Amino acid sequence: MKKTLTIILLFVMGVAVFAETITILPSDDMYTDVEHPGVTPVVTELWTANFPPSGHFERIMMRFDLNELRTVEINSAVLHLTRFYSCPSGGTTACKFYPISQNWTEGSWPHNVHVEYHESNGMDYVFTGSGGNTIVHFEVDITDLVTLWTSGVIENNGFLIMANRNQKFSKFYSKEHPNELYRPKLTLDYTVTSNDDVVDLPLPLAVTNYPNPFNPETTISMYLPEVGDVRMSIYNTRGQMVYDVRKSGVSRGHHNHVWDAKDNAGSPLSSGIYFCRLESKAGVATRKMILTK
Repeated sequence: MKKTLTIILLFVMGVAVFAETITILPSDDMYTDVEHPGVTPVVTELWTANFPPSGHFERIMMRFDLNELRTVEINSAVLHLTRFYSCPSGGTTACKFYPISQNWTEGSWPHNVHVEYHESNGMDYVFTGSGGNTIVHFEVDITDLVTLWTSGVIENNGFLIMANRNQKFSKFYSKEHPNELYRPKLTLDYTVTSNDDVVDLPLPLAVTNYPNPFNPETTISMYLPEVGDVRMSIYNTRGQMVYDVRKSGVSRGHHNHVWDAKDNAGSPLSSGIYFCRLESKAGVATRKMILTK
């Protein structure tokens, strides 16, 4: 991992708040090809396509080790990719990025099986530029995806790049390419709070959700600093409780709850602003959520 300190923002009373920028390489990257099980993928390449006339449905899988960033605030996350080939008739491949929902490694995952993914968290991106055998560098903002992992909303199993239907090839270099300038990498800018006088402070009670705004559902992520009973309530802007969940003996740590924007009777709620209130013996935390339709 290459790390560069960029700027110190604050140093008061022994507490330093500063931003860092680091660049990391993928821990795993590969592509899957279900239509040609007897063909071994090229290890130095990553292909994506979704073109039924030629029978190509390749998908790219990639993961970065972000364990060291679980307690920091992500300001930006930019994925760098180098494309070496696209359809000669036009260099456009419209895709979606999805967080992967299954654990995998490139050494154990079968190349002729597509991995499962979180469909509700897709991100659109269009690879453009000259077609054919032309080197094109891309910088893709995946801050929202990285924040999902570092905040504990979903487990970091990496992401999938899946071409939209009727989209022809885009081929990129993988982390195994001999020229390090062409390898994928992730540049992260994040904020760190450091206090030399305090060691291993427990994280406070917290609640967040993603996506926000959302439709039709959102994942509410909670952090509980100690074991105990928990109540999660959702209120509208008139202060009326529309949803309420209580659980006993909940363990310390991160927990997720998927809310489908319905009240306790199962009736869909109208679009607008809602407030999630999390209560435990550790205190109270709230979160503003926006439902759009």
